[in-house]
Amino acid sequence: MRLFRQLLADQNGNVTIIVAFMIIPMLVLAGGATDIARYEMHRVQLQDGVDRAVLAAAALTQKKSVEATAREYLKTVTFIDQVDLDYDYTAALNHRSVTITGRYEMQTSFLPLIGINTLPMVATATAQERKQNLEISLMLDISGSMTENSPSRISLLRPAAKQFIDAMITPDTAPYTSISIVPYAGTVNVGSIAFGLLGVTRQHNYSSCVEFDHAGNKDYGTGWVAFNQRAQVPHFTENHKDNPAGKEWSYCPYEATSITYLSNNANALKTRIDSLKLHDGTGSGVATNWGFLLLDPSARPFIGRMAAAGQVPMQFANRPAAFDDSETLKILVLMTDGGISAQRRPKPGLYNYPRNPEGGASNNDYQSQSAASTSLRRVCQVAKEKGVIVFTIGFYTTNADLTTCASSASHFYNVTGSGITLAFQSIANNIQSLKLTQ
Repeated sequence: MRLFRQLLADQNGNVTIIVAFMIIPMLVLAGGATDIARYEMHRVQLQDGVDRAVLAAAALTQKKSVEATAREYLKTVTFIDQVDLDYDYTAALNHRSVTITGRYEMQTSFLPLIGINTLPMVATATAQERKQNLEISLMLDISGSMTENSPSRISLLRPAAKQFIDAMITPDTAPYTSISIVPYAGTVNVGSIAFGLLGVTRQHNYSSCVEFDHAGNKDYGTGWVAFNQRAQVPHFTENHKDNPAGKEWSYCPYEATSITYLSNNANALKTRIDSLKLHDGTGSGVATNWGFLLLDPSARPFIGRMAAAGQVPMQFANRPAAFDDSETLKILVLMTDGGISAQRRPKPGLYNYPRNPEGGASNNDYQSQSAASTSLRRVCQVAKEKGVIVFTIGFYTTNADLTTCASSASHFYNVTGSGITLAFQSIANNIQSLKLTQ
């Protein structure tokens, strides 16, 4: 009994026993901290690699497969050979979305002491690039007054409009951007091929302008028109009968100054701008109606036929997009150097072909200036209601039609001289901003 009490009283070796019991927890705590630090280092490295890989893979210009791109950008991950990668992506002409998930099981060094042999980590990232489709109608005034001033107004318009084209159509934006140029004098030449596809009965071969039904704005802002029930505009002039210098004879522009439809060819668009000739009259309402029609989805069957005829790139055969298409921005740009003019036609009996009877027995007014102004405002109002952004440029002019048509006061530009260049630059900048915020 005394021996047992002596053993209990003997404290020699207690520290050794305590240390023996504590060494494993100490190794787990200290070594485990090392494993956790390694885990965090690896996790950050994996997540960084996945982030960079997904951004590269989501680029619309990326030609490599998602897996090849991911592997390339994950080369900096020292343990890449042990990483399992999963991919999920969707792609369209103007949109690409990619999700990459990387999984890695890190072997631990100290935590196996408590049964934890590996630490799993997952890094996931999603990226998308979306190019917003852009549909623009550019209505350019080619009335005789564009010869005025020095340098002439037309000589200032041409480089300004071409710079606008270059700003809108680049190698990056061309696949998603279509621009229609609608030159207008008294009315608008739709072009001989389009004229035939519209089903209009041809009365002469001088030009290819088509009448709208002006009564009650029946054809203005109301969707696609039954053009096979409309007449051809007669060949005549009102103010250019003496062939004044720099001006063409006809009220309806000739073929060389007809509409250019839904093009993404910057050089072709600029060539058309350079070739603009000046004619008689200022049919801003007719031009804006054509510009709006080329943004109206009801024009899609016609555009499809134009594409089949080689007049529109096939990639745009299904345009115009719906007005509520969240991926499409629609723009009208109306430029004029004067007030809208009445729509006039030859007096009955003085022309070889029947004229549209809307003008009644009047000598030459087919649509009064006031009615023409109402038609223009009607188109602009409907366009804005449909979500179209409307810019207007008054070049050496300001009138209520232009301020009323514009989407807001800041969308109207009142300029002279080289200010036309600044106006187009500002509109281009505004459109780029809209593409980022829509």
